[in-house]
Formats: sequence, C-alpha cells, structure tokens
Amino acid sequence: MRYVLPLILLTTPALAQESHDCVIEPFIVLEVGSAVEGLIDTVNMTRGAEVQKGDILAVLESTVERETLDQAEARARSTIGVQLAQGRLELAQKDVERARELVHRNVGTQSDLELAEANFNQAGLELAQAREVAQLNQFERDRTAAILNRRTVRSPIDGILLRRLIGPGEYVYSQAHIAQIAQIDPLYIDVFLPTQIYDSIELGQIGTVRPAPPIGGVYQATVTAIDKVFDAASDTFGVRLEMPNQDNILPAGVDCKIEFGGS
Repeated sequence: MRYVLPLILLTTPALAQESHDCVIEPFIVLEVGSAVEGLIDTVNMTRGAEVQKGDILAVLESTVERETLDQAEARARSTIGVQLAQGRLELAQKDVERARELVHRNVGTQSDLELAEANFNQAGLELAQAREVAQLNQFERDRTAAILNRRTVRSPIDGILLRRLIGPGEYVYSQAHIAQIAQIDPLYIDVFLPTQIYDSIELGQIGTVRPAPPIGGVYQATVTAIDKVFDAASDTFGVRLEMPNQDNILPAGVDCKIEFGGS
C-alpha cells in the first residue's frame, strides 16, 4: 500500500500538463454595412487584402451631396454680410458722434441725436445677426460634409478582408452587408478542458500553443476568460486565451494543441 500513494500524487497534477485540442479563432469577425442607402459607385476591396481602420471600402453615388457641400462651403467662406453690417455700424457711429457734437454746440436737436443712436443700435443688431448667419452657414457646411461622409464606407478595424458582398452598380440597403472583415491580431484560442482540472486554470495563466501542420511552431497565449458554467454532457468547461499576432503572420481557423502549467 505504501506505493499507491506516491502513484496518485504523480498522476493527479499531470492532468494540467496534458495536451488538449484547441482552435485558433479571429479576435472578431465583422460584417460591414452602410450607414445610408444608395447606389454603389466604387469599390476598393480585394479578397484577402489587409485593411487598416479608416480605409475606404466603398463609395456610394454622391453627385447631389457633393454639389450641396460645394454650395455650403461657398456660403461658409463668404464674409460679405458681416462686412456690410460692419460698415453700416461704423457709419451709424459717426452719425451719433456728429449729432452729439451738434447738440453740444446747440445747433442740432435732441430728437436727431436719439434717431442717430437708434440707428446705431439697429446697426449693431444687424451686425450680430450677420455674424450669427455666418456661424450657421459654417454649421450647415459641417452638417453637409457629415452627410457626404456617411456615403463613404470605411473599415472599422484593422484586419483581413474575408469577403466582398457587393459590387459597383448594386443598390445597398441599410440592412445589407458590404464586406466581411476579420481582425486576427490578437488571436483567440478556444479550448474545452476536463472539469477535474478546473481549479488549476486561472486568469492570466500562460498556455503553450502548437498550431497544427502545416503552420506549426510554438506560441504563448494568456487565459482571458474561464466559463463558470460546465457542460454536463461532456464534463468539460470552456477557456479562452488571447495570443498576439503581430503583422498577421498566423492565420485563423487553425486546429491546435495547448498545454498548461509548463510556463
């Protein structure tokens, strides 16, 4: 009996050293759509191409929107209204000064001075209104530019273009998808482990990942999620790890083996 106990102590912790089947998955897969409906004008997408966040994927036909923006920019640049109002205010101010001088010399009347002051106040209000109109024109230009920008579909992430779902001349609806993009830096490693080693797995733990041929190699991944609900049918629980993939060297969708407790 004294040889049974050492045998049990050696085999129990070794469970955490076993290799387990796993799958290398993309960090996220997105189906990109358009914020507005319209006819596709140009498409800048090639299957398998790497895209950066903000890259243009497609542009909707935007002739009317561009002309509207040109008009809004012209109004926003114009300063004529403010200049005219400023000129009237300066003239009204001179009229007030002249009327005050005449009253001081007992040549002009008080009513003439009051009229000049009223005109001056009116000119000040007209200048304030002209400046407000100029500011509103700038807001309108920005709003029109935003409307035009919504007709350009950009990549929301860095990733790989998996599929192009629409082409030039096709009509895109608000619920239609234009492209499918996968982010593969970092990568996710999904693995189901036997419940008897649940206590030996913890967040932040390092796992050694070995992708299946022809990829091969040895990589390190970090545990980021541990399921709190077991699968009673298979007596397993799920674990997700995160693995850096700089420059998108490793592909996703690859089977792998993973070991814990060796790092």
